[in-house]
Order: sequence, then C-alpha cells, then structure tokens
Amino acid sequence: MDDRSLHAWSDMFDWPLTFAELWDASGAQVDYGSAVDGFLVSRDRADLVWLRQRKMRWAWRKYRKARRWARALACVPFVRMIAIGNALGYGNCREESDIDLVIVTAPQRLWTARLLAVALLRLFRQRPGEHDRDALCPSFFLTTEAMGLEGLQLNEGRGHEALPRDPYLLRWTTQLTVLVDRTGTYDAFWHANERWVRWWFPSAHPRGSHPRLNARTRVPDAIARCAEGTLGGRFGSRVERWARRFQWRRLPHIIQALANLDSRVVVTDDVLKLHVDDRRAGYRAAWIERLERYAR
Repeated sequence: MDDRSLHAWSDMFDWPLTFAELWDASGAQVDYGSAVDGFLVSRDRADLVWLRQRKMRWAWRKYRKARRWARALACVPFVRMIAIGNALGYGNCREESDIDLVIVTAPQRLWTARLLAVALLRLFRQRPGEHDRDALCPSFFLTTEAMGLEGLQLNEGRGHEALPRDPYLLRWTTQLTVLVDRTGTYDAFWHANERWVRWWFPSAHPRGSHPRLNARTRVPDAIARCAEGTLGGRFGSRVERWARRFQWRRLPHIIQALANLDSRVVVTDDVLKLHVDDRRAGYRAAWIERLERYAR
C-alpha cells in the first residue's frame, strides 16, 4: 500500500495520520494534503485533528480499564497473550465503544481458557450489554499454534489485484495494543504474520507492549501456573472436551449457523472468531471507491 492508499484508508475512519505514522507504515513521503498540528489531513477535513485528539482521551480511559482487567484475566490458566484489537488497538474509538480483546492461549486449551475468562467477566457484569460504555468483549481467541492470520483474509480482490484483498485484517494485524505477553508470544505472533504483512507494508515492524499498559505481574503468573498444573495431562484434556461441548451449546444460533462457512465466524479448537457483523468487505469496497474518487 502506498501513501495515497493509506491516507484514503485512515481518512475513511476519521483518523488523520502523522507523517511519522505514514512513514512507518509505507516508508513514503507525501506531496499532497496539508499539515495541521503535525497531522496529515485533507484540506477540507482539518477538524479531524481535534476529533482524533478527543478520541485519544476516550481511548486512554478504556486502556486503563483494559489494563486493570488484563491483570485479572492473566490469572486464567493457559492464557499466553492479551491484546486490544480492532480500531481501539490504535486509539480510534467512540466514547461508548466496547473494548475488544484478543486472547492467545496454549494449544489444546482454548475452550478451557475462554470458559474461565468469560465466566470472570460475566461474574462482574463487564460484558457488552451490561455496560453503557467500556464493556469488555473477548471475541477473538486463538492458540499459539494458529497465530498466522493470512488464511483468515477475505476471498475477494478481483479486478483490484494491486490492492490487498483484506486491508482491514492487514492493518488489524499491525495495530494490536499488547497488555499481557508471556514467553515471547507477541514476537511469535509477529513472525507468524511478518511475511504477508510486509508484502504490503515493507516498513512494518512489531509494536511490542506499551510500557504504560503492560499488565503483567508476578502474582497472576503464579496463579496461572498453579492452575495449569492442576488442569494438565489427561484430566485437563477431559475438561477441554467438556468446555467445548458446554460452550458450543450456548453459542447463539446465528453463530452456529455461520460457523466455518467463511472467515467471518470461525469455530475450531485453535481459532474462535465470533464476528457475525463482519464489515471487512464493506470497508474494502468503500476504500476502493474513495481511491477511485481521489484519482479523478
């Protein structure tokens, strides 16, 4: 993706980029637009600078809550990484937006980890529908054996082969905000996706954990290790099979109907992606339309 494509993408989400952000993503300088307080904006959308600064204040409030809850979720056995995903991953949000969590687990223990994590959030009424704002939504789980996301891309792109077929997932992969990272899991995540990400973003680099948002502490680690010892071996495998059956029966009927038909809803022992309202195709179509309008 070149600088014009990135500008069109960020403009679509009302998120003006700084010149440094544009350079980090594409390695390109720009020769259009105007600079307002260090942000690249279209000449008729200078108000987006104020909007981005306001969004960042909302985002930091959500980040602080996410950090507190990540410390609690780090006590859940078999959790290897917790990150904030979707638009909030890079600070873009509305005041009432949910906090979308991405949770990476140990192999063959995804359903156990999800059961305990969701139960903890439900116990304290932190799930969507239980809060007017800042609800915690753990809607994407994957194991350390399934961190490569290239296969979850949209099966689209005809007529626009020069553009990524799934720009939303591409940007999503580079913009996670990591809260908990055990045993170098984020580095492994990056290496699993580096090849296809850098095909489009040669200058892309791992973000790592923000020092002000690192939620890892010794106490949750110790609790998790103790619980993992209890849930290991054959007993843990039986618990995992039971947890899978228990949760599958309680998933909404629409999720069960759409499961594994395409990359919108994925339900396996390695990936749980429960996005019924998957707007990636619509974002791509709107982005292409915007690029064509810029080219006129």
